[in-house]
Order: sequence, then structure tokens, then C-alpha cells
Amino acid sequence: MLKSYSVHPSYIQEVNLAWKRKSEGRDRELVEQLGISPHLIHLFLKGQPVKGLNFVEICQLLGLDWRRVSGLDMQENSASTLSGEITFDDVLSYPNPTLGVGAVDQALNELVSTLCELLRRLTRKAGNLLRADRTSIFLLDQEKQELGSLIAEDGSGGCLIIDMPADRGIASLAATSLEVINIPFDVYDDPRSEIAKSTDKRTGYRTYTILAWPLLNGQKDLVAVVQLINKLKLNYNPDDDLFRRVDIQGFTAEDEALFGKFAPSILQILERCQFCYQLAQKLRGQAKLNQGNIAFQQTELIAQLKRQEQQLRKSLERIQ
Repeated sequence: MLKSYSVHPSYIQEVNLAWKRKSEGRDRELVEQLGISPHLIHLFLKGQPVKGLNFVEICQLLGLDWRRVSGLDMQENSASTLSGEITFDDVLSYPNPTLGVGAVDQALNELVSTLCELLRRLTRKAGNLLRADRTSIFLLDQEKQELGSLIAEDGSGGCLIIDMPADRGIASLAATSLEVINIPFDVYDDPRSEIAKSTDKRTGYRTYTILAWPLLNGQKDLVAVVQLINKLKLNYNPDDDLFRRVDIQGFTAEDEALFGKFAPSILQILERCQFCYQLAQKLRGQAKLNQGNIAFQQTELIAQLKRQEQQLRKSLERIQ
């Protein structure tokens, strides 16, 4: 699961002033530029927990050092406290080693920023491809063998984070069965719709149709599940309520065939995530290197990070 961060009480006033200066009264435009829900902005400005990726992106847009405003710089910076496997949270929260790797941190942050934007565009493109009203990509936590949503569209061009229980829900069923699950109109008539109903009750949304697609690597191991919700009519009135906009035929066999051609592209990007984890492990190892080797190791790592960021940037330019 992705770690959450909150603005430290000492910096609440500073971030609110930064937001006012940046938005200049055009809050909605700034929210759309960020591509996240207004509710997350509200939580951020109030000092409430916000998922790591969104927290970093807001700080970057406002020109703020996210480590400083979250209070991480106030905590003890000790590499010896790091243990276990690196996750995407570790990429975001890794403290500067005492030997000093500012250039490495900068290169890593640029890579993470590009990766986040790439995943956001990829999620949106997957939804547009099949005319889904909402789309989520649920990544598998290898250690816990649970699904967690990295990013999901809120239907208004923004993003939501939705936690998925490990043993329930359509996405989890697709993960455990390793089979595509296509539920036609109406999902609520399906006995497996318990999680969909509870999520809808919490968000005020209404799920009518679902297509859940497990993504498997070359070894046939699960990497993620893509979940598309509510197939929309080809020509609909955007002013109509959701029920009138939804295609009651749901996702068709043709939709599945089309998505099957697109799925490898998503898988390739997610596998790049795993490569980022490996680079983060190398970064953690920098703290254990002696002073004589550190300069060479940092130079080599920075070069790898920049090469990877450039490759992601090329992929990003191809996704509109």
C-alpha cells in the first residue's frame, strides 16, 4: 500500500500561502492541472494525511520541498533504520544518506515524477479506449499478496486512491482466479458486488458494469489488475445523469479483444516500476559504501536513473 504524508503543523500557514499565491483565486484550474480531486487538496491544506504520490506532486507544483513540509527533515536521518524490501513508498520517503547524495535524490525524484505522470495518462487512456467512465490500476503488493490501488480516475479528470481488501471485491477475484471478469448490467444483481456497493455508498457513485483484467508477466505471475467501470454509450449527452449515459450492453467481447491488444503496454510500464524499485535498492546501498567508492557509485547510479527517466519520457510523449 502507498504511504500517506501530512503537512507538519509548523508549515500549515506556509503551504496555504503558497497555494493562494499559485492559484491566484483560480483554485479549480490549479486542481485540474494537478489532476487530483479537490477533496485531496482540502486534506493537504488542513494538514491531514494524503497518499504519498499526491502529496509529492502538490508540493512540487507549489515549489515546496515535500520532505521539509512533511516534517521528515526533523526526523533522524539514519540509514541503519532501513530494513526489508524496497517499495514505492521507500522511493518517495528515502532520507538523504549521511554521505550526501543530493544529485542522486534529484535524479530519483525526476524519475518518480515522470513515472507518476505516465501511469496517470496510461490509466486515462485505458478508460478512453473502452469508453469506461472510471478506471483503476490495482498493483499487487508482492510481500503481503494484497491489491492496492495506485491510481483511479474520479470521473472528472481527477484522481482517487481506493484501497482494495485482499480477499473481497471483483478486482481481488480477478487477481486470485487470474481470469478476466466481465459483469454486465446490473452489477448490483451479482452476488459478488458487496464491495462495489459499499464503495459506492461511501463515494456517492453508482457502479453498473465492470471489466476486471489481470495483468500477468512472462512467468504468468500476477503484476496488477486493471478495473474498468461503467461502459458509456458512444453518443451521450454529458448533461444526463449517469444511468442515461451508461451503455446497458456493458463491456463486449470486442472490448475485451481491443483491451487485450493494449494490455501489454500497461504491463511494460508497470514492469518499469519494478525496475525503479531495483534502482531504489541501489540507492539504499549507497549508505553502506565507503568514502573511497562513493563518488564512482553515485555517478554510475545517476546515469542509470537519467537513462530510465529519458526512456519513460519518450513513452510519456507517445501517450496523449
